[in-house]
Amino acid sequence: MKINVLLNIGNKPSGAARPIIEFCNVLAKSNDILIYRAFNPNKKGLEYKLREITGFILRGKKFCPRWIRCDCPVVIIPSCREKFVRDADITFFRSAHLAQEVSAWSKSKGLKVMRVSNVHMLNNPVRIPENIVLIASSTMVYEKLKIIYPRHKIFKVGNGVNCGFFSYTERNRERARSIGMVFYGGKNSQHKGMEIGFEVMRRIKEKFPDMRFFVAGLKKEKQIPGFVEFISGLRSHDMLNFYNKVDILIYPSLEDAWPNPPMEAMACGCGVVTTEVGGIGEFVINGETAIVCKPGDIDEMTGAVELLIKNPEIWKKLFNNGKEMIKQFDYPKQAEILERTFNEILSTA
Repeated sequence: MKINVLLNIGNKPSGAARPIIEFCNVLAKSNDILIYRAFNPNKKGLEYKLREITGFILRGKKFCPRWIRCDCPVVIIPSCREKFVRDADITFFRSAHLAQEVSAWSKSKGLKVMRVSNVHMLNNPVRIPENIVLIASSTMVYEKLKIIYPRHKIFKVGNGVNCGFFSYTERNRERARSIGMVFYGGKNSQHKGMEIGFEVMRRIKEKFPDMRFFVAGLKKEKQIPGFVEFISGLRSHDMLNFYNKVDILIYPSLEDAWPNPPMEAMACGCGVVTTEVGGIGEFVINGETAIVCKPGDIDEMTGAVELLIKNPEIWKKLFNNGKEMIKQFDYPKQAEILERTFNEILSTA
């Protein structure tokens, strides 16, 4: 199968790009995959015009992201236009603003398939031409897409986790001594519940002053409390280091499609306390592999963390069960589902 992938990938980590790259790393073993990085992701304005000019200068050169291992070739193009990409069986992309452009491409570029893993698109739907096949990242996303786009072909393939990389290290501690949270900054991150997470940390610190607190993110921002230790998350190895320092990961998101951090933390042997959002219920058994709380409920999340601190046997059961269950979502298994989906799309076109 020849697959073109349009992906706005740079040198900073992207939770949206990570699953696409991980899928491609596996599928490239049996398929011909080429990733295109457009310097102008088809946006207007002087800044993007200048980017496009740079893209013309660098056109055809290879790009290697520094934050994640990428086994597929990544080729620079000026913008996402048909003339810059090769013929293929499938053109695969995830940015909704590319839908109109890609839908008009000739049949030689293959069937057009869009991955939907963005809650912002569900809350603010855009017009997607009917010749675009949609692949939802979770059952929640799938059900909402069926309502928003009733005439489209829609499939579901969940995210995975790279268990070969995010792996369990032996924890010799008798009880949980550290709490961590992945930090999301910027104007579009309000739904990640950072202030809720920090309030949980403050309450835990008052009751358990010997606990250590960590966040991992792209940069240390003012809203991070002084008692919380910051760890750079600019590379995948940084995130692995973070998870290995953390005994309990809290994930206080208010809204999500299928989040990566709870899966990665489970694979690394952390006890996970998360909210009931997106695809959480598809890889977590509440009370067995993680503790699931209502979004926005600070008291419930604080109580769940206290439970794991006060009851080491529950904490150990949780992370032992979690690291075993999450192996079901290792990327080789999830990529097999995606490959079958691609073949079904091609066979029923």
